[in-house]
Amino acid sequence: PGAPAVQREDDTISVYVDLVNLLFTVADKKGKFVTNLRKEDFKVYEDDKLQSITNFSSESNLPLTISLLVDTSGSMRHKLQQAWQTVREVSLALRPQDEMFLITFSDDVEVRQKFTKNPDDVVKALRGIRSGGETSVYDALQVAMQEMKNAHNGKRILLLVSDGYDTRSKISMHQALEQLKRSQLQLYAIGIDDDDNDPLVLRQPRYHVYLFMLGELTGVSGGQTFRMYTGRNYALDSIAALILEELHEQYTLGYYPSIPKDGSWRTIQVKVNRPGSAVRIIRLSNPECRP
Repeated sequence: PGAPAVQREDDTISVYVDLVNLLFTVADKKGKFVTNLRKEDFKVYEDDKLQSITNFSSESNLPLTISLLVDTSGSMRHKLQQAWQTVREVSLALRPQDEMFLITFSDDVEVRQKFTKNPDDVVKALRGIRSGGETSVYDALQVAMQEMKNAHNGKRILLLVSDGYDTRSKISMHQALEQLKRSQLQLYAIGIDDDDNDPLVLRQPRYHVYLFMLGELTGVSGGQTFRMYTGRNYALDSIAALILEELHEQYTLGYYPSIPKDGSWRTIQVKVNRPGSAVRIIRLSNPECRP
């Protein structure tokens, strides 16, 4: 037996911390987001066992960085105007401290507008664009995730406007999903579908939105998919406001599980002390848990 080991000042001690972080929103029966809630208003259960909340914060004032991804492939020919108007309304709804950049994609992916806080820059970048070619959704997401590394704001969102059927990407859907998981970015998608009752649509090949793919992509990132139809009138400013309101009114809480990590699945439930209100869990950090 020798003398006890002495820890040097430059030794590193590694400690595994099994912290679970949850990002979520709260809405009432009318779908209006509930704000100004406190830590005491929530209870978290893991496998029906009440947990002790250690961290809590509201993210209502964080500035955003939004990547606008617009599909300009041939199938978007009669949908481009609707797509541009949607992107325009989103850019106009951003706050002065928010920033955005614009990507278009068909056969290739192009960054049309670098980081800007001016909506007019995005509108100008969309001028003169025509539809044509195939669709590279996954490649566009990959480029957007790479560009996001240069973002100035901590809250980072991808907004995809497409009819949602990839025919050209160099990477696969599985690879895109894995990259989204690692990126910690939220993806929201607006799928524009051909309307079978539109006389203009009836005279051409119809392209229906691939909701399964969009749902998989947005679901793994904690975002949502919205569906629109060509030729129909929408309050696009309201859709833009709805998306941005959810992004601006999010809560984060964390807890240390009362049962040690053992490789099994855990079920998480978050309850709020507001009658008629519901919680939507957007993202959780622990891969052994599911909402």
